[in-house]
Amino acid sequence: MKKILAGIDRTKNFIGKTVKEQNPNIILDFLKNKGKTIGVKDSKEIDNKLIKKLLRNGYIWNTIDFSADRGRAIDIRLLNPITSKVMTGSSSGTAINVLYGLNTVGIVTDGGGSVLGPAISLNLYSALLSGMGLKGKNKKKSTDEITFTAGIGFITQNFMELEKVLKIFYEESEKILKKIVLSDTFDRNIGDKLKNNYEITIWKDKSLFFREELIAELNNIFQMGDVFIYIEKNIEIEGIGDSVLGSLGDSGKLFQENSNKKFLKVFNMLNCTVITIPLKNIGSSIVIATPRGKNGLKYVLEVGKILDCEYRSKLFQEYFLNYPLKKIDNRTFEILEEM
Repeated sequence: MKKILAGIDRTKNFIGKTVKEQNPNIILDFLKNKGKTIGVKDSKEIDNKLIKKLLRNGYIWNTIDFSADRGRAIDIRLLNPITSKVMTGSSSGTAINVLYGLNTVGIVTDGGGSVLGPAISLNLYSALLSGMGLKGKNKKKSTDEITFTAGIGFITQNFMELEKVLKIFYEESEKILKKIVLSDTFDRNIGDKLKNNYEITIWKDKSLFFREELIAELNNIFQMGDVFIYIEKNIEIEGIGDSVLGSLGDSGKLFQENSNKKFLKVFNMLNCTVITIPLKNIGSSIVIATPRGKNGLKYVLEVGKILDCEYRSKLFQEYFLNYPLKKIDNRTFEILEEM
């Protein structure tokens, strides 16, 4: 509870930056319910019924978070706190607020990567529940003319908090997961963790970029198994995965392709259920995905529990994830600590 209360207090330092507005009654709500905090992306696609569902399950609403202009894949207002490069969008503010521990859970939307992209770029956990029917309200068209409705997802600092919020939407099923498709980019240890329980098919990684070819390939993959596991690696380290930038000639396209974003750009368009587990390398995560269906959340959590591990460095955890617990170096009140 100490970290939650400290995060609530530190939120004031982020207002006008990543936080659009803080709940004026947040302290009273905390004292009444002792709940963990949520931040909500500034998007009307997130229905009030969804927020109320979390509040009924013990969460308290702390912030409304800034996001990228018009759903852009980058947020030119904000910097990635780890790399100091332009922040991945569009759920940029929400992801940063979770990174710094202002909120336990971030509620976000995804058209073509806006849940998983910001989370992976900050080495956070995330989930997209399009496959469980958690969708926005309005149909839109992507920059490459693909029609979609925004999916709803969540961002957290760790697997425990991700599982806790996802359990609210969990549906029991008697179906048993049998077949998994595993990317050949994993080392043998990952395969060894899974092979005793599941039938494994190895998928040879391909250098695909355009959404149309990614969608076609993903449909083929789901013909081979019920769960697909691969790695999104080093996203937005050398390039920027933004379609506006990519439309500006060969140089812009090359810069966009070098962002290294893969299937995260199309999961919502195929109504998948997905979770991500951050790795030690910046902008890299294990991705566990299933096609649409009520078994999806059960499957990804089942596999997630097997593969989850704290891969991130202790320095990263102390500097960012435990930020609310660190004293601020404030010269004005330094004398009080000497008394």
